[in-house]
This record gives sequence, structure tokens and C-alpha cells, in this order.
Amino acid sequence: MVSFNTSSLIISALVSGCIALGALSWGYQRGATKQVHAVKDPNTCLYVPGGGFSGFFYHIGHLQATSTAKPTVSNIIAGSESDNVDTDYYCYSAGCLAITAALGNITVFDIIDALWDLQDLMRTGNISQFEMVEGFVDYLISTGRERTLIDAALAKMHIITTAVLPAEGWLSPPKLETVVRTPQSLRELKEMLLQTTWIPGVTGNGWVSDDHLDGGLTTSSHPACSSAVEVPQFTWTWESLEFYANVLFGVTMSKEQAERFWFAGVKQGLQVAGRKV
Repeated sequence: MVSFNTSSLIISALVSGCIALGALSWGYQRGATKQVHAVKDPNTCLYVPGGGFSGFFYHIGHLQATSTAKPTVSNIIAGSESDNVDTDYYCYSAGCLAITAALGNITVFDIIDALWDLQDLMRTGNISQFEMVEGFVDYLISTGRERTLIDAALAKMHIITTAVLPAEGWLSPPKLETVVRTPQSLRELKEMLLQTTWIPGVTGNGWVSDDHLDGGLTTSSHPACSSAVEVPQFTWTWESLEFYANVLFGVTMSKEQAERFWFAGVKQGLQVAGRKV
């Protein structure tokens, strides 16, 4: 088993981050205006939610299986170029990272190798946990640009973040608002990816990133698409328990687990595409 972070400091940060997100989410339920954002065309957009590290790999598999021109396992493994040029993607958190990887035609094995290289740098003290997140985003963007015209795909990405607004009074919680933005450049893409994955003390070094954080805090007002990539439904099976344990505590994930989560997404995607594994 490979551990992304094994120190008690990281576990403490994880707990603190969950408490912070819980408090902010409570503020959203208490004070925010939950107006659902409109989309260009519900029939041509795809909603891709978060889901932690396990959801990230699952979403990549699903997206690769449904957007590859000839969706066979061999083509998907080889990183065949996406053929789904008419789709508008609405996403938050790990879902946006998965879309960036899929549109960039990056194979899951290259992603796993890059992620574990960053993990080794962090374990040896060469980078912090926060620098690891930024390094991974840099890898997805730079590698994707080398392999395809990811610049042309920017207009198809609609990234959802949570904006933190000033509280109305001393005893009032901060207000949260859903924000949907489309990056106009690779610089903006990086900025928005860091913001939509920003969990205080866990992936983000501070409460917010320019007044934005993880888009999962305001899901009730997210845009509504006719199609969505959903994480597997929870069941009392080993596979489901393993998946959801890594959604919550993805700091310990082996390469074999990452490949299993990815292949589960591939199988589901091939079913959606009307293909057999």
C-alpha cells in the first residue's frame, strides 16, 4: 500500500479541513440564495462531479470510454483522441481534473506515474502537500497541451467554484455562492482548477483561494445537464467500501487501486456507449 501522506500532521489537517467545510456548508444552507445556474443546452452538456482521488480515476475511465472515437479498451488505454467535440462540460473539484486529463488524451498509467513521482517528492520533504496539488495541475495542463490542442477545448469547460461572500453580521456565517466560469487561457484554467479543488488545510494552504474554494459546497444550485457522470452507488460490497473509503480518505491509495477505480469507470462508460468490455 502506497501512502500519499502518513504523518499525523496531515491527518490533523484533514480533520480541520472537514470541520471548516462543514461550517461553511452550514452557512450555505442557512444563508445562500440557491438559484440554479442555467446552461447553454441541457441536451449537449455533461455534468461531472467531484469524488476525491477514487472519483478522479473513475471519471477519467468513464470519460475516455464515452468520448473516444472507437471506444475499445485497447484504444482507451492507448489514449486515443477525444471525438466528443460538441459537448459542454460542467464540473467541479476532481471532475474538472478528470476532464482536463481526458481532453488532453493523457493515459491513466502516465497519470499514475506522475502522481506517484509527486508523492515521492512530498514524502522526502522536497515539496509540501499544497505544492503537490499545484504540481499535479501543472502536469495535466502541460502534458495535455503537448498531446492535443487543449487550448481549443477551453471553451467547452465550465468550472464550478464556491465563492465566499462577506457575512452580514458578526454572528452570521459567511455566505456561499455558486460561480460558473469558462477559462479563457491556460493560466485561467490552472487558477480555476486550483480553486475548485481547494479544501482548507488539505489541498489549499489557507481558507480560500482568491475568495473561492471547492465547488462541492453548493451542489444544490449547480447547473442541470441531461447527462451526468456519477460515482458508483454505495452498496455493502468490498468494491464499494474500498471506493468510498478512498473518496473520504484518499491519502492512502495504491497504484492497483487507482487502476481498479479507472477500469470501473471504463466499464460503466462502455455500457453508456453501448459497447461491451
